[in-house]
Amino acid sequence: MIKVSVNGEIKELEEGLNVSQMIEALEYKIKGFAVAVNTTFIPIAKYTDTIIKEGDTIDILAPVQGG
Repeated sequence: MIKVSVNGEIKELEEGLNVSQMIEALEYKIKGFAVAVNTTFIPIAKYTDTIIKEGDTIDILAPVQGG
């Protein structure tokens, strides 16, 4: 298991997960959010190529509607 920070909270995840697998493991159900790993935006096309590592800081941002 590895420890990462997700939206400011420490989470334990299995080692070797990519972004898609991490989202599934954290049970995020919302579609259309943005993910940044260590302040770098990760495009959806790169989710399966980006492996989460020990100590990563991950921000998952849901869209906000407003006017």
